[in-house]
Amino acid sequence: MRVPNKSLAVACAAVFLSFGCGDDADDGPPQADDIESRRAGESLDSLESRWKRAVKDKPTGIASTVDLSGSSIVLTTRGQTQVDAPGVLVPAPMFPNNQRCLFLTNAQVGAQTGLLVLEGTQIQFTAGTLGSVEVGSATANSVVGLTTRDTTSDSNPTATFPEDWSGTDKSLFFSDAAVIHASNLTLTGFTRGLLITPTGNTPITGSVTVGSAERLYWDAKSVIQVATSTVQSPAFALGGEVNAGALSSPELSASGQPPSMIKGTQAQVTLRPGNVKSQGSFQLTQGVTQQGAMLLPADVELAYDTTPVTVKKNQRALIPVVFREKTLHGDAVLSKLEVTGTGKEAVSVPLDQVESYLDSLWANVGQSGISAPFLAIGLAPLSPFIALGEALGCLFSTCPRAFPIWMETGKVERFHIIVQGKLPPGTYDATVTLVGHNSTAQSIPVAFTITE
Repeated sequence: MRVPNKSLAVACAAVFLSFGCGDDADDGPPQADDIESRRAGESLDSLESRWKRAVKDKPTGIASTVDLSGSSIVLTTRGQTQVDAPGVLVPAPMFPNNQRCLFLTNAQVGAQTGLLVLEGTQIQFTAGTLGSVEVGSATANSVVGLTTRDTTSDSNPTATFPEDWSGTDKSLFFSDAAVIHASNLTLTGFTRGLLITPTGNTPITGSVTVGSAERLYWDAKSVIQVATSTVQSPAFALGGEVNAGALSSPELSASGQPPSMIKGTQAQVTLRPGNVKSQGSFQLTQGVTQQGAMLLPADVELAYDTTPVTVKKNQRALIPVVFREKTLHGDAVLSKLEVTGTGKEAVSVPLDQVESYLDSLWANVGQSGISAPFLAIGLAPLSPFIALGEALGCLFSTCPRAFPIWMETGKVERFHIIVQGKLPPGTYDATVTLVGHNSTAQSIPVAFTITE
């Protein structure tokens, strides 16, 4: 359902944009003492700028290699891979009619160029290439299955279909795009096909060779099956039913067990049936052991003002807190958020969602029925979440900024504690406690008065 999702994404961006907005890091040269904790009398703005300057352009994570085997291992990413024949295109049923088909735009077939639609459950490509394809996930089990990632911003194409293709226009409308670079692609195994050009429609039967095509449209759950694939991943997460293999790094103690899950950057990962292996090293930023523990420790530092705040009844105040992860090696993962004290009902903390590729790993592995140890690390701890009304209200006032559930190593930012005037007038106290899976618990005292 690509078009509605994209419209929703624009709306959500408008609501939550200011969660990530703030003062940019000082562009001046780093100073030797920028890494120091907060100085006496230093403002939070100055501190945030200094901490950002201290880590600017510094590498994060630890250089590592990985070679894992198992019955089902999933890589989720914002990456690219080269897809050459042979392989199989497996269209998922598309909304609203559960039609299994795919569309190729600007498809050159012989002397004609137009929209090519092929219907079928398994469409083989026996020669040629799809070229470089944006992928969202890759799964290594009995075969290697790739899902494509929509990086386009324009609307889906439209076309007029003949009566015996009724409903296909709706499938096209709700499909997701993948930028491809198809060349001399021979396709077979489809039940029927149609090439739509400005001059008319041409039925396609048996097989078809596409000289070139620019985009593939189909359901986002569709899969490209290949024998092997090497995925270039600027950022990735990997995990599943891992039975053997190792994660290796000069900065890690040797372990007799492979990890249940890892997360990293700057990777080139090759997938084969039942195996994933990095080509060269990548930067490991976190992992989960077979016992369900975080692989790398983190060190989170907070800075805030303790001056009591005054809030009028039915209004709110935002208390800023600057945070950083200090190790530059391991991501910090939140386990629990607690609010206690006499004023706890008036105090909340917005929590930021995890990166989509990270959330996708949990979803993909969880839905497959695999009992991977890393699934015990929750990505949505119970907490006083920000209410939708509060989020929408920030379109017209200062927008509260969220604390990350999964904090990237080396990150420097700020979040807000929200104090709402929804208790009877009086003076209250509260304590916000952030408990980490792999970092020391941090408590923030909050003192406030509610007036009429």
